[in-house]
Amino acid sequence: MIEASQLRFRDLPALAALWTQVLAQQGASCPLSVREIEDHVLLHGGEPRAILAIDPRGWIVARRGDALLGFVHCTVGRLQADDPETLRGILRALVVAPDAPAAAIKLLLRAADAYFRAKNNLTNIIAFHLHAGYPRLDHGRGAAGHEQWALMDALGRANYRLARRWLFYHRDFADFIPEHLPRLPGLTLQWEEKSDEGFTLSAWSEMKLVARARFMIFPRPPDCDAPRVASLYHLEVLPDYLHHGVGRWLLERGANHLVAHGVNRLLEDVAHEDALMQSRLRRLGFHECEQRGYTYEKDHV
Repeated sequence: MIEASQLRFRDLPALAALWTQVLAQQGASCPLSVREIEDHVLLHGGEPRAILAIDPRGWIVARRGDALLGFVHCTVGRLQADDPETLRGILRALVVAPDAPAAAIKLLLRAADAYFRAKNNLTNIIAFHLHAGYPRLDHGRGAAGHEQWALMDALGRANYRLARRWLFYHRDFADFIPEHLPRLPGLTLQWEEKSDEGFTLSAWSEMKLVARARFMIFPRPPDCDAPRVASLYHLEVLPDYLHHGVGRWLLERGANHLVAHGVNRLLEDVAHEDALMQSRLRRLGFHECEQRGYTYEKDHV
């Protein structure tokens, strides 16, 4: 018999092993430790792209006897782009063992529904939003993968509807790259580095901010030899300053800083319908990845 219950401390080694198994199927080679499950999953508040509550009542597992079959992570909060008064229900992750029956997914989604029904004033419920991911898992991407057919079917049966499709791009760096100065005189560069996991580059024309690029370096265990990866999670140039090489300048300067820190792959995510951003990324030397991501939503009842 499969049962759903709140995650217990003694479940953490089994959860780390389960998640490592799932990641290995997606090509990840470095196992998760219990400490990383605690720091990068359970106690991670979604920053910098979301502000999410840390609520142990939303850590729910499916078990059969002593075997852990799956885990769902539910919480409430908002995305960085939301109005500050917004409160959403957010299903951050649902992972199940490769041999788990479909009933385990169904049970975990029912448990998630019960969790969200107990919350008041939720705008809606979103599942697997890209910006609600974890820094150590799938390079910060929270979206459900495009080949998780059993999960997609279960979401539909639970009245979730597909809300957004995501495309992923990458650019690899074997060494430092040439930097091309923008075709605008008088620009100055401002550097902001709050930690060794991220930094922001800003271009200014006199006292006016005209472009900004934000980079995040994803954590990697010391004993992991997988390539180190970073994300370009924000690139914006004011319309009047487009087509002058400002965005390229920030990207190349940021890329060389990343290379100096041992990073050789830069990732970017973009909504499927955002053709303009996709075109811009291709001009900047990015290539589309095979992987896709999907975000779902449902009304709060």
